[in-house]
Amino acid sequence: MSRNAVTTSSQSPHTRHASPLLAATLWAYSRLLMLHPAAFRAEFGDSIQQVFRQTCRDAYRANGAAGVLRLWLPAVGDLLYGALAEHAAHITNILKGSSHMPQVRRSASVIFAAFIAFVIAGIGFQKSNEDIMKTSLPGVHPILAISYDVMMAGAAIALLAVLIGGVPVALAALRFALANRRFDIVSRFLVPPVALLVVIAAGFIVVTNNIGGNTAATIHSPARIGAIGGLIALFILAAIVSVYAVLSAIARSDINPGLLRFTLLPGTLATIAMLAMVAALAGWSFGLWQNAPSHFFGNDGLLATSTLVGIGAQAIIMVVATIVAIIALARGYAARRGAPGLA
Repeated sequence: MSRNAVTTSSQSPHTRHASPLLAATLWAYSRLLMLHPAAFRAEFGDSIQQVFRQTCRDAYRANGAAGVLRLWLPAVGDLLYGALAEHAAHITNILKGSSHMPQVRRSASVIFAAFIAFVIAGIGFQKSNEDIMKTSLPGVHPILAISYDVMMAGAAIALLAVLIGGVPVALAALRFALANRRFDIVSRFLVPPVALLVVIAAGFIVVTNNIGGNTAATIHSPARIGAIGGLIALFILAAIVSVYAVLSAIARSDINPGLLRFTLLPGTLATIAMLAMVAALAGWSFGLWQNAPSHFFGNDGLLATSTLVGIGAQAIIMVVATIVAIIALARGYAARRGAPGLA
């Protein structure tokens, strides 16, 4: 009798039947493990898969296919939580710094991240109040028109400042990546345009199919809330992923110290613009409260939600983002004064 025949006959029908299920389970788990950072997978990936493989076998022996299926939810939950924790730790290292991320570069990265958070809140402000700007209120009450104009001008100035400071750094990082064949850096710079295309495609689907309708009678329907809410969540997720990818690419690149020190100047302009926009939001809120309380306490927010709640959420995000940018800017200037050669 051949060795293969002995091996086959020694396996129970129970074990042979489990093989396709276990193979599919382990394959899917190995694909999900790719969500972890590469360095984590290189160090712990094999041992994690070995433990999961043995756990699946034990679960099948004890409870059959049902045991393996019951194992999936907690196992996948732990894996996803672990992946988020590892990526969060990587972002924390970027923002807090290490020998590869000195203070001036760190400050520029934090200001950029704060600006993106500010942009998300600013888009919410613009979309929530565009209908009010079409009424006679801004003409009758100049504080509303002035505040809105300051918000729009501040957004344009902050965006210009971030581009002035950020584009040269991004180009320097790309040159470094291409010169050194660092395709891990190049791939990270591809994340923002891909994320933007995904958001545009999702928006196109929602608009062309008019999911949930777009009338006063349907704006609170589950389909409409799900469609627009999902689109907003996708946009925020795309922004977070894009910021992470760009900061990770910058952190992995060798960039000229003088170029990094230069980013503090446009960073200062962007932070001042953010301060002006916070003041404009306060002026807008006060003007709306005093002159149009029916709007202020009404439901003119996104998807006809509470205006007051929307303004409160926007204010919190903007204020926190501005404070973070100010602290990062102060630390950047302190580092430049204390050690001009560091960047």
